[in-house]
Amino acid sequence: MKLEVIQSPTEELVESLRSRIRALNRANWPEVERKPLAVALHDEQGELLAGASGSSFGHWLHLDWLWVDEALRGEGWGKQILEEFERQGKQRGCRWCFLDTLEFQARPFYEQHGYQAVWEQQQYPLTGCRAYMTKTL
Repeated sequence: MKLEVIQSPTEELVESLRSRIRALNRANWPEVERKPLAVALHDEQGELLAGASGSSFGHWLHLDWLWVDEALRGEGWGKQILEEFERQGKQRGCRWCFLDTLEFQARPFYEQHGYQAVWEQQQYPLTGCRAYMTKTL
């Protein structure tokens, strides 16, 4: 046996570790499919103006990204996109939504829409704060 420190691991190594953890999870959890989900706003030329993406996983909806073009902020598009994303999650049987946001991003926006911080990661990555938030759908 040989213990190695690898400063730049190959994608193959990372995928091997990931697949072994997923195999362990499958052996110990009921079969639950992770389903991707997105809501997008495009202009007439097909240019992306705003959107959200994430996935549903059992009772949980995970919001990975929500972005609104700077020119459209404050016009209600973020709210409409978030509400539609949550509505789609509820249709899939999700009971809760989970997300994380940085202090300079959208924490007040999410709090206005019923999300509560369940944990904060201070000093992230050096001096900031990352909030992990949930909401009952």
